[in-house]
Amino acid sequence: MGKKKLAVLDLADSDSPKLKASGVRSQKLTKSKKKDDSAPTAIPVKEVDEVPQSGSELPASAASKEASSEPKKKRVKHDRSKRYLKLKKLVDSAKVYPIDQAIKLLRELSSTKFDASVELHCNLNVDKLSGELNLPHGTGKTIKIEIASDKTLVKLKNGQIDFEVLISEPQMMPKLAQYAKLLGPKGLMPNPKTGTISDKPEEVKKKMAGGSLRYKSEPKAPILHLVIGKLSFKDSQLNDHIKLVIKELKLKNLKSVFLCSSMSPSIKLSI
Repeated sequence: MGKKKLAVLDLADSDSPKLKASGVRSQKLTKSKKKDDSAPTAIPVKEVDEVPQSGSELPASAASKEASSEPKKKRVKHDRSKRYLKLKKLVDSAKVYPIDQAIKLLRELSSTKFDASVELHCNLNVDKLSGELNLPHGTGKTIKIEIASDKTLVKLKNGQIDFEVLISEPQMMPKLAQYAKLLGPKGLMPNPKTGTISDKPEEVKKKMAGGSLRYKSEPKAPILHLVIGKLSFKDSQLNDHIKLVIKELKLKNLKSVFLCSSMSPSIKLSI
């Protein structure tokens, strides 16, 4: 039998749509063309996410992932008790009360079994406000006041603190300085600004125990909180203290003043 000649066609180089449609594949390897030395060699790389340059905006998906990764601060909402909600209905939030009426209403709102503290909460027109008040009837609270001595140094050496106010004579301050890291964070380090360094510590102690009250507004907000007495005080005594506070703080510094007791709703005062 004679030899048959087969024609091998490369469909890739063919322009005939008929041959392309036939689906016949070339069985002959075509010679590779000479590589152009001038052409750069392609290097396979892994696919990576596009990294934005500085100043460019993140894609929406990346921005959402980044936002979701940041921890969100949830505001804790405390539920009020039925007792509190019932008492709150007795206060008209749109009304400002004269001091006499506010004190009488405060007694109706207070249903605690202990002698609750009476508090004033002031919204201020200034960022910082501090000073000292001398309440004529005291605060109703017993303050543990100690005058620095060698016994105090022994207690501090053992890490024992059983006082709320520490008063010192100037000559004792070098000895107390070594305990500044213990007393400072608790606000107990004697300081001339607070009147707790004096040549006459006994007089300062008597003054503080009698109703002297130092106050200072919140560091991050123009708000001031004061304890001005107890519910066991007479109406006239509480009235005296409220008027004294408003006078000392000055009306120009006060935006609004609220009266309340421990665990009671607040009453907005007419100032």
